[in-house]
Amino acid sequence: MVQMCKGLCDRLKSTSLANNLRYKIGQKWCSLGALFLLTEENTCPCCKTRLGTKSRSKKDELPRM
Repeated sequence: MVQMCKGLCDRLKSTSLANNLRYKIGQKWCSLGALFLLTEENTCPCCKTRLGTKSRSKKDELPRM
């Protein structure tokens, strides 16, 4: 079964911010819809894809001590 975006994501799309701030305020990334959503759930309400909850960029991480 193929996952498909049903277009509901566009209504839930979040406002634009700097990428490192998006995850800090609770926005999550939908890889299938290619946009950020502000939701408490771990899956996209549109396509049921698991949402990304943290940045993959190394420069956004805190330095280890």
